[in-house]
Amino acid sequence: MQGGELEGVFHALDFLEKTNTRNVELLNSVSIIGGGNVAIDSARTARRLGAKDVTILYRRSKEEIPASPWELDEAENEGIKIEYLVAPKKILGENGKVTKIECVKMELGEQDVTGRRRPIPIKGSEFKIETDVVVIAIGQFPNTVFLPKTVEITKQKTIATNPFTLETSSPSIFAGGDAVLGSGTLIEAILAGKQAAFSIDYYLRGMPMDPVEISELTYRRESDVI
Repeated sequence: MQGGELEGVFHALDFLEKTNTRNVELLNSVSIIGGGNVAIDSARTARRLGAKDVTILYRRSKEEIPASPWELDEAENEGIKIEYLVAPKKILGENGKVTKIECVKMELGEQDVTGRRRPIPIKGSEFKIETDVVVIAIGQFPNTVFLPKTVEITKQKTIATNPFTLETSSPSIFAGGDAVLGSGTLIEAILAGKQAAFSIDYYLRGMPMDPVEISELTYRRESDVI
């Protein structure tokens, strides 16, 4: 995206790592580009670090946002704004620092290959949002370049596995978590690790790798726990 080199622009995982390992204080406005759980995590982190105005920009409607419903509820309860049917065009700045994002309003057209309606820019609907920090939480996919060519990669650039055993197309190689599911949650990755551990144990023992039965994940709102 144009303007991505400006000071104050972060990719989401870099932003989360930086805020987790350093004392970072955000005093003014933060804009998050994306609609997944990583975008929500980035927004809530920015809010808790002191940002007065945190806005998530998502190019589709609320019905199609991939973030978990409870994550959205918690974010809105913390005062985070979510702008739907809005797509950033470029990041603007002065003296090398972010000052604004130029966006365009969208409308939904026909379904694309994912089954979701394709967002289409509305001509002449451009507008600008003042912001001090931009966090880009889109376009994330696993780094698979180190894998042997015998491991099948999906069209979504994730690793293809047997959903019951997590074995890949290459015998003796197993995979799970975000590398298989795409952007998910920590607990989903832990669950996949447990599932894969059983399968690897069966594989090394020369036993049939039957589907592993693991209790279904349940979720609780933060407000119900604290």
